Amino acid sequence: MRLAGLAVEQQKVLNVVYRDAIVGTYSADLLVEGVVLVELKAIRELDDVHLAQCLNYLKATGLPLCLLINFGSPKIRIKRIVSPFYPCSSVSICGSND
Repeated sequence: MRLAGLAVEQQKVLNVVYRDAIVGTYSADLLVEGVVLVELKAIRELDDVHLAQCLNYLKATGLPLCLLINFGSPKIRIKRIVSPFYPCSSVSICGSND
């Protein structure tokens, strides 16, 4: 991603907000351009629990998009998750989940 000229932060600590109050922190595996969470996995197969985890991270951080990437299967799997909690006006970032 950096080779493509994107700003990438590893283990970025983000505030977790609940009812307009900071209630803790979360360390994102990667944060791209300050708006895209990247959750990395190395497991046999992605499950609904991993999708729920990403949705919780999106809700807690207020970010619009998460990429769930699994390196543990024979073929790398990437799941794009758009936050249903984010007020979206940008078609380039938001849209339907693939």
